[in-house]
Amino acid sequence: MGLTHMQKLTKRRIALLQLERSVELLEDHNDPVCALTLAAAAEEILGKIAVRKGRAAMVENWAEYLGSWYDCLGKRRPPKKQLVGIHNRVRNELKHNDNGTNIRIAADFEYWAEDMILRAIKNYFNAFGCFPRSSRVRQWFENITL
Repeated sequence: MGLTHMQKLTKRRIALLQLERSVELLEDHNDPVCALTLAAAAEEILGKIAVRKGRAAMVENWAEYLGSWYDCLGKRRPPKKQLVGIHNRVRNELKHNDNGTNIRIAADFEYWAEDMILRAIKNYFNAFGCFPRSSRVRQWFENITL
């Protein structure tokens, strides 16, 4: 066995690496499932940093947005935890297998990968007050938000 190659990375750097790779997997390799899972990891890291700095995590904003639709339709608004679960359903299905069964997951994985990458980029902004310097991530963000 060889020597290990020890590295020290900040959570910010780890999330940026995950975000860059998720964009690459989505654009260059047509792999939205892996793009989504990596973007979800980055989104969670960056969201926690944003919250620690007293700013909102995008999942909270999305839950509020979903809740506003219930209000507009005159329906009883579900608890925030349930609204978050609704928005994270596909992400959680890809990351977890709580009951251990081999079930089939049907979703528009490309849509949800794009959604998660957007959430991660917005969490980055909320955490650090700027967008990532990565030209690949910035270009993707500009193209998707036009």
